Amino acid sequence: MKNRQYYEEELIKLRRFFHQYPELSLKEVKTSAYITEYLKNLGYEITQVPPTGLWADLPAHKEKEKKVVLRAEMDGLPIQEKTGLPYASLHEGCMHACGHDAILAVALVMAKIAAEEGADFPVGIRFLFEPAEETGEGARRMVEAGALDDPKTDAFLMFHFAGDQSLGMAVHEGQASAMIGGMQIHIHGKSSHWCEAHKGIDSIYAASLVIGAVHDLNVSYQGQAPCLVGIGSVHGGEYSNIIADHVVLGGNIRACREADYNRLKEELEIAFGGIERKTGTRIEMVFPKEPVLSFENDSALTRLAADAGRKVFGDRFFLEGEDELFLSGDNAYRYFQRTRGVFPVFLAGIPGEDHPLHHPEFQLDERILPLSLEALYEIIHSIGK
Repeated sequence: MKNRQYYEEELIKLRRFFHQYPELSLKEVKTSAYITEYLKNLGYEITQVPPTGLWADLPAHKEKEKKVVLRAEMDGLPIQEKTGLPYASLHEGCMHACGHDAILAVALVMAKIAAEEGADFPVGIRFLFEPAEETGEGARRMVEAGALDDPKTDAFLMFHFAGDQSLGMAVHEGQASAMIGGMQIHIHGKSSHWCEAHKGIDSIYAASLVIGAVHDLNVSYQGQAPCLVGIGSVHGGEYSNIIADHVVLGGNIRACREADYNRLKEELEIAFGGIERKTGTRIEMVFPKEPVLSFENDSALTRLAADAGRKVFGDRFFLEGEDELFLSGDNAYRYFQRTRGVFPVFLAGIPGEDHPLHHPEFQLDERILPLSLEALYEIIHSIGK
């Protein structure tokens, strides 16, 4: 690999382009088209996964003994950007607030390096561009389409950017993500005019008790590892003089241990039963999709990632253990079920900025881009030895 600064200008240019033109899950049409054209110009063969997913292979890599899949996510979030950056999103109500713009830039420049090195590149590398990561749909689509097959993948590599610390890299030993189940809580009451309130059953009042019960459970429940229940949306009511007969709360259960996940569900059911008896409402807890499962980093790949991290970042590399688990999840568990993998996180916080992922003012320190590129290059080359 050439000196990392050699690629810095292109990394920033690509990242800012994707940042300006985010697209929501399964609507990444222009993003996918741009990636396809970029890779075809480098000599890659493209396999499309409708409607917007794709992966890319170099013909020169087909005979390589080992095959690595590098995954990059494409979708943005339904967030109105408020960063004020000169390259802020031009798409109303949509923003790359999770670093996917930076992931795409690094993946494309890595693809350029692999094409430049051609047959000298140590592994056969497939670049997988996944749609709909934010909605948990993309990985299933890619796996079912054969993204890890023909030939079978020897190692899977994914990476994220985080804004909580500056210019570093972290890798977990063992478990690297949490179990997450998206849920809806339906609270059914009975409509009535407020002048005859005794004839109605107020689902909004019951919803307030549900929200309070969730808060209290998060305070009182002591899990084996980090866990919580989160409510992110409240919808209900039709008019100010009508008692609302239906409220829907949208949220999720997150737990690093499956036992805690199941126990939190049970505790919610018990609490909701008490609220039903108190208010006369009927409360349903619905899980529209199967939960996102946790996954673990392969131990051998973790050692390679740690070596690369120390080489590139020095004392800004962190090998994290079980006491540093966090409640982030990813549908990438589907890849880890099929092959060994590793998940490094690059720390790209800007001093003085304290906006987390999925915040309308979330920003990344672009100095991380060439550093992350070099670290990934080192990991991939180590796999090929």
